[in-house]
Amino acid sequence: MNEVHLEGLTLVQKRLVKAYATSVMGEVRMIADVKPTDLQHYVELEIAEREIAILRGES
Repeated sequence: MNEVHLEGLTLVQKRLVKAYATSVMGEVRMIADVKPTDLQHYVELEIAEREIAILRGES
């Protein structure tokens, strides 16, 4: 999967975004639970990228 939507983030931030996205998709957390809050937008983008990949059969 392409990570263009995560450009500008540190490696730690990218890992946090991916972990939060997994938790949100698994209905363990909500977007509002994501801390730091500036990563919430990136979590939404990561979820969208994953859903697109599933639709394309790339997962």
